[in-house]
Parts: sequence; structure tokens; C-alpha cells
Amino acid sequence: IGKDGRLTREESEKLKIHPVVGAEILERAQFPYPVAPMVRHHHERWNGEGYPDGLKGEAIPIGARILAVVDAFEELTARRGNKAAVPPWQAAAMVATDGGTLYDPRVAAALVNRHEKLIQRAEAVTPEHLRLSLDFPSVGPKRPITKRPVTKQGGEAGDAGGFLDSIAAARQEAQMLFEVAQELGNSLSLDETLSVFAVRLRKTIPYDSIAIYVRREATLRPEYVSGENVKAISNLSIPVGQGLSGGVAETRQPVLNGDPLLEPGYPQQAVRPTVLQSALSIPLEGTNGVAGVLTLYGIEKGAFTHDHLRVLQVISAKVAVSIENALKYRQAESSASTDYLTGLYNARSLFLHLDSELARCRRLDSPLAVLVSDLDGFKQVNDRFGHLEGNRLLQRVAQKLKESCREYDCVARMGGDEFVLVLPGLTTEAVKKLVPRLRETVKLAGKEVLQQDVIGFSVGEAYYPVDGSDAEKLLAEADKRMYLFKSKAKLLAAKEAGYDFDTKLNPL
Repeated sequence: IGKDGRLTREESEKLKIHPVVGAEILERAQFPYPVAPMVRHHHERWNGEGYPDGLKGEAIPIGARILAVVDAFEELTARRGNKAAVPPWQAAAMVATDGGTLYDPRVAAALVNRHEKLIQRAEAVTPEHLRLSLDFPSVGPKRPITKRPVTKQGGEAGDAGGFLDSIAAARQEAQMLFEVAQELGNSLSLDETLSVFAVRLRKTIPYDSIAIYVRREATLRPEYVSGENVKAISNLSIPVGQGLSGGVAETRQPVLNGDPLLEPGYPQQAVRPTVLQSALSIPLEGTNGVAGVLTLYGIEKGAFTHDHLRVLQVISAKVAVSIENALKYRQAESSASTDYLTGLYNARSLFLHLDSELARCRRLDSPLAVLVSDLDGFKQVNDRFGHLEGNRLLQRVAQKLKESCREYDCVARMGGDEFVLVLPGLTTEAVKKLVPRLRETVKLAGKEVLQQDVIGFSVGEAYYPVDGSDAEKLLAEADKRMYLFKSKAKLLAAKEAGYDFDTKLNPL
């Protein structure tokens, strides 16, 4: 709480909720040691005046009684804001004076008797030491977490270090879970969400490669890959039900220390196919079924433990929901800028792109061509073959136009059967050579879809800066020339068919 001064009664009551919330979060993690009761009851008091359940004396779990004393000691010895830290020996004495009222008197006495040794031990616990005691080494062989034997008195065999290591393990894991949950809800960008998650996860579960596959209909495609053999894994396309990750997606059951070589296509693409020898894979189940699969790969056999699996299972639902939300956001962004049928730029994106290109052309003093076009005979296509075939034709024409243009050219669908091309850097001469090729390309698309030569392609051109200096003028001029071309083409076709305009217009 960042408030200066005393809390109000309402604020104090709200504060008392935090042990319950913390315990509920930790219960989902299913720790192999009783962490949740410690957190829930560490604000209970020996005299029964604590919260949240008003437990008294021996009814308070021993772990919670120890945590209460440690929490008070840490609060006294920590420097926060303008509050000066109390020397450790004095803090221990202050806690001891509340033994029998706030704290278990035996635990408070133990703090006084052993605080110097415990402080020395705590100062000696480096991050590397913590990793070793948790059996989470950052390098070298990966070993499973082992539980220490428990004595009849409820403590752990060996010195007090085992108990401290267990507390450290719980605290590190809980902190990681909290950070992951917080980060996953901070962004709707899928790339950002997955990259942050991968970095956070590696602090707790050492892996050599990570792949987060997103399900697209009946196929898993790698959306995020990092680590060893990135190129090989990134090129995978895994059918649901096949291989390691595909099997996990189908059965919805995790796999611990599976064989990475089972992934379809991986052995053929990997430069060193034996570099990854074990895998931990879990399904990511969202609101609409399996949204994807998370697979961790290791360079050693048996690299992953049951505790690693447990941690992944705790956070898998949150990851799945975050992926679903990010995919929906991506789809919404795409729908706002692209045409739903052809995947080309829509009218809104066309104007934005054209304005941007015009600004660049003004800056560089370079030419720009704008082509407005539509399909001749498209209404007859819908009438004869149906609208579904008409849609297939539009999709094929869009694809052919994209293939006929350069990567940085813009091809957009204005609506109906009307397409616009923005061609930076092209002169009048270059466009005159391009247009006949576009007509042939569109005719070919019509034959492929309809098996008949039934459509034509009318094109109007406009050039910056000769025909206009803004998007509206260029599009209007190109549109006018397209209809002029269409009228001339109809007139020419009628004359070729033997239609006598003078006779029809001036009958005897």
C-alpha cells in the first residue's frame, strides 16, 4: 500500500483480504508442501485476535506461526521510504516481547536464539545457490526436484537448510506465477505476449528451445520459437493427431520427456537432428477447445521433471486465453484494413497507403501511377454461374494481380469487381507495357475458374504529378478514363458485330 499515514477502517478491512486471495492462488499451483495454509493464516495471532479466521494458539498451522514471526522480523529490519531499519538484534528482541500475545512464544524465542546464524545463512544464499538447492541449474545437467525426507516431528531431516530451501522454492515459484499472470494480461499483441512469457518461464524451467504452436483448423503452426534449432522448428506444420505436439493437441494430455524427433518433418529439417533429445508438451485449452500447444525441448534426455509439468499446467489456461484474445485482436486489426473476401487492402487502407506514397513521391520527386479497373461481364458471371463462383473469380483475380505486381506495389479492392493498383516509380511508358499483361492475366484467371473466356478487364490510368497531386484527384481521373475505355471498347465490339449506328439512329 502506498498510502502515507494510518488506514481508514474500510481500508483496513480490504487489506485483510490479501491472505485469503494469496492462498487461493497458491492452492491452484498444487505445491508438494503445504504453502497455502501458511499464507492464509500468517496474520492469525496467538491470542486469537488475528485474521482472517481468528485462529488461536496451536490451532494456527506451525508454518503460518513461523511465517508470522519472519514477516514481522523482515518488516522491522527493512528500510522503506522514510522508515529507518531496526538493527537485527533489536528487531528480534521486539518480536520476542510479543511472544505469547501476537506470536507463538517458542517460535519468537527461537528467532532470538538463532537470528544471527539465520542472517549469516540468508546472506550466503546467492541466486546460483538457490537454483542449486531447487535443482534448477542454469547450466549443466538438469536434475529433478527431490523432496527431502520428513521426520516424525513434521520437520525435514538434516539441517534447517532444507526447510529454508523449501520456503525459497515456494516463494520463487509463486513469484514467477504472479509475474507471468500479470504480464500475460498486459498486451493484446500476440508476439509481445509470447516473447515475454517465454522469458519469464525460463527463469523457473530451464529449456533449450521453446515452441508455442497455434491451432489453425486441423494444423498446428509455430507462432513463437526460440532457442536451439529455431529454423527447423519454425518450418514445421504439424497435423493435429500426428507427432509429439500433434498428439498432445488431439488427446489433450501432456507428454513428459517425449522424443522431439517424433515431430513431423523435424528430423529432415534439423541441421543436427539429435541436438534436442527430450520434450515437455502440454495442450493450451481455451474457451473454444485447444487453442494451441506449448512444447519445451531439451538437449539432454530426461531434462524435465514432474514439477516442471505441474508449473506449466497451472499457467496453461491463462496462456491459452491470452493467445485467444491476441488472435481475436489480430483478426480485428486485419479486418479493419483488408477486404474480407480477397485479403487485399480495402478502400480505407487504400486511401491511407496512397496518401503515404504521395508524400514520399513529393519528398523524392518521383513519379507514381494509379490504375482503376473493373471486370467486364462480371454481372453475367453471377447470373450464369452463381455468386459463389463469382466470389471464387474475384479471389483468383486478386491473387493474379498481386502476383503480377512488385512486393511494394499496392493492390486494393474498392468494392464489387473494382480493383485499384498503386504503382510507385512507374512512368507512362512502363504502365503502357504493364496494362496488356494485366488484361491477359485476368482473362487467364477467368478461364481457370469458369473454364470459359467470358470476362474482360477495363483499366484507367492517372499519373502523379501530371493528373493530380492528391488521392481523390488521381482516383477520379483514373476512374473517368476507365469508363471512357469501356465505352470505346463497347463501341468497337458493336461495329465488329456489324451494328450500323447511322441506320439505327436515323431510321428511314
